[in-house]
Amino acid sequence: MNADKHHDFRPIMSPDREYGEIKPYVVAWGLFFAAVFALAVGYLCLKIGQTIDAFAPVSIMAMGLAVILRRRDPFPENVHIQAIASAGTNMLGGAMFILPAFYILNIHMSYTAMMIPIVLGSVMGIMMSVIFRKYFCEDMHHAYPFPAGRAAVGVLTSNEGSSAKLMIASGIVGFFYDIVNNTLGWWQEVISSLTFDWGQRFAQKYKLAFALDTEAALLGLGYYTGIRYALIICAGSFFSWFVCMPIVYYMVGDHTILIGGREVVMNEVPVDVMFGKYIKYIGIGMLAMGGIIGLLRMGGVVKKVFAVAIRETIHGRGQADGPVLRTQRDLSMKFITVTMLITTILFGMAFHSICAQSLVQTLIAVVIVLIFAFMLSVVGISSIAFTGTEPVSGMTIFMLMVAALVMLHTGLSGTAGIIAVLFMAAFLATTLGMAGNFMSELKVAHLTGATPKKMQQWQIIAAVIVSILSVGVVMLLNQAYGFTGKTELAAPQANMFATMASTFMEGGTAHTPLLMAGALFALILWMLDIPVLAFALGTYLPMEINTPLLLGGLISWLVRNSSKDEKLVALRVHRGEIVSSGLVAGGALGGLISAVLRIMGYDWYLEEWSQTPAATYWAIVVYLGLCLMLWR
Repeated sequence: MNADKHHDFRPIMSPDREYGEIKPYVVAWGLFFAAVFALAVGYLCLKIGQTIDAFAPVSIMAMGLAVILRRRDPFPENVHIQAIASAGTNMLGGAMFILPAFYILNIHMSYTAMMIPIVLGSVMGIMMSVIFRKYFCEDMHHAYPFPAGRAAVGVLTSNEGSSAKLMIASGIVGFFYDIVNNTLGWWQEVISSLTFDWGQRFAQKYKLAFALDTEAALLGLGYYTGIRYALIICAGSFFSWFVCMPIVYYMVGDHTILIGGREVVMNEVPVDVMFGKYIKYIGIGMLAMGGIIGLLRMGGVVKKVFAVAIRETIHGRGQADGPVLRTQRDLSMKFITVTMLITTILFGMAFHSICAQSLVQTLIAVVIVLIFAFMLSVVGISSIAFTGTEPVSGMTIFMLMVAALVMLHTGLSGTAGIIAVLFMAAFLATTLGMAGNFMSELKVAHLTGATPKKMQQWQIIAAVIVSILSVGVVMLLNQAYGFTGKTELAAPQANMFATMASTFMEGGTAHTPLLMAGALFALILWMLDIPVLAFALGTYLPMEINTPLLLGGLISWLVRNSSKDEKLVALRVHRGEIVSSGLVAGGALGGLISAVLRIMGYDWYLEEWSQTPAATYWAIVVYLGLCLMLWR
């Protein structure tokens, strides 16, 4: 039985027809954009600690190319161009979050040694996505909103008639909104209670603060997320900031903490520092337990996947299985099984050659990364499905802690231990980033009617090419700027991983009580039948990232309840989705261009003005206008 019968869903391209999806034109432009965005976004990631999705700008450029070159039936081509190009950003987590840590710690690693975990992690992540594609994209079609995937479809389908005009108009608004916001600083990007004297006094006395990011793209993603999951995610955020924060301050008393090389009384530590140092580890523990709960709840799915994998690997697909629609074709389970086996063996050989001092250490390392890759891929995919974002660094931190403690007991410590845990972290971070983000692309294939198998095949090729390229980018940027010193690239995640790896492998302690508290609270959420991963994601991510989702979800709810006429409501919801797609696409382009301008030295940002209460009041007015536009 196909997905249409399961869900009363019909994709844009008919499952019963064949389309010209993969052509030299598609491959050439897809790989070109993949390389360009790997360079551009990788540089931005090391400079400002943020990645930007490629789907919005690539989709727009692909659509523009199709018009200029007068392509016939360009829609299936554009779908695959943006999917191939997205490989340039899907795997950046491992390369940009981990590899610079070797330079920060002054540890020499060859090009090949750094390339291996990134390439293998990319392939493993794609295989994880393929294994669970049917469950997340078809069986649970209505359960997971996939806001980023739906936004991508909104961009790709907005090239005709009134939809195109509405998409362009909202895209222009989102573009100039974020350009002005990020480049000129006419209003404060993050509305925070800490901007005001009363807010600072309140935070100092009660340890409470509120923040909201005013980026247009986040508001658009919130509309796609919907009110239910937006409420759950924000509930997790409020739990972190309004419940855990004051409790931790109350318990620490006059204990001291080391910040910037000096001891500071913990009661005097700012709330944002306290969140980064302590509170977010509760969220990491919740995410880890949420992954375990998710795997257990998906026990039937996992069992079925393994059964099909074993059967098809040994006997191949039988005729009794019936014909498969074009929109449901995946890479064969035999290919997936063999590829994952080869990837695991190659990782083990590389780890043994580069990191390990004994075969036992190698076997333990392989077991650890496989367990965490399988468990946390489900977490990452679910996070992408709920919010369009994925806590790759948070999940990798959890694995690094466990790996460090285990590897220490095997006798691996010091520099050798640091190399080992960072090697494992690079593989896992790449796997998770690829698994989550590529599942969003597979959701695009499901919604548009593209052939998943073709998307999977070319994602492998593009990911391997870009993985090799990304390591070269890291090495070149280290030569040009470095990651330490006065002119260094900030590389915030890499600095964090460098600090944690060196601390743990040289006898430091992990935040075990906070991780356990988060894990136990996740069990309570499960007992209350509250989606654990959505709540945990809100607990881990900064509040300003979560609150715009709530506003966007609230607007979506207002639109869905704006009339008793179902046809009118459906039309309004669809128009809202087009506007949201425009905000996401325009905001992403605006944010990218703003960052590039500032990096090139064109710094027109009014730093002093943007920190004033007046700039925050202006931000509230402008942002409310943006919300009103989306609602109208």
